[in-house]
Amino acid sequence: MRVAALHEQLCARTPKQAAWLLDALATAGRGGGVAFELGLLAAIELASSSRLGEDRRQAIAAAADELGLAACRELLAPRRPTTAGEDSAAPRALTPGSRPLTLGERKSLARSWRRDVLERLLSDPHVDVVELLLRNPRLTETDVLRLATAPRASAAVLELVLAARRWNCRPRVRRAVLRHSHLPEATAIRLVGLLNRTELRELEADARLPEGVRMAIRRRRQQPS
Repeated sequence: MRVAALHEQLCARTPKQAAWLLDALATAGRGGGVAFELGLLAAIELASSSRLGEDRRQAIAAAADELGLAACRELLAPRRPTTAGEDSAAPRALTPGSRPLTLGERKSLARSWRRDVLERLLSDPHVDVVELLLRNPRLTETDVLRLATAPRASAAVLELVLAARRWNCRPRVRRAVLRHSHLPEATAIRLVGLLNRTELRELEADARLPEGVRMAIRRRRQQPS
C-alpha cells in the first residue's frame, strides 16, 4: 500500500518535484522518524522494481542530476539483473548420502513446519526455495541472518531478503545484507539512509565495503542530526 501511494505521488508531480520528494526521503531516512523510514523503505522497493517505468525513472534521475540531488540519484541508480546460478535448479540432497531432491520437492519442503528441514534448506541456492522460506512463519531472524551472511549467498538471494517485508525492517538483517560482498553496490547505497548514527560510524570504518558505499555513509554522517 505504501509503495502504491508513493508511486501515485511521484506520477502526480513533475520530474523535479518527484526528485525533491525522493531526495528528502533518502536524505532524512531513519533520522527523520518512523514516517520517513517507512517512506524510504517504500522508495527502495519502488526503485528496485519496474513499476515506476523506465521513462519516468530516467526523467526523475535527469532532474536529480540537474538539481544536484545526490541521494535521489543514488536511489534511482539502475540495478543489474540478479539471477541464480545455472546449476541451482539441479537436484540436491538435504543431507549427505541421501537421495537428491528435485527443485519441486525442495519448494514443497520450504513450506514445512519441521525445523530440521528448514535449517537444511537455508543453504539452498535457488531463489524459488529461498522466497518460500522467507514466507514461512516458522523462519526466525537467526535463520534469515544465516541466509544473509552465507559466503556463497548470491545477489539474487540477498535481494530477496531485502524484498521480504517481514525481514527488511530488522536492523540486524539490513546490516548483514549491506555488508555482504555479493550485494550490488547500488542496492547497498540505497540502504544507507536506514542506518542510525551508531551504525553509520561503525560501517564507515569497514574497509570491506565498496568505496561508493563508504562515500555515501560519510556524506550522511556529515549531515546535521
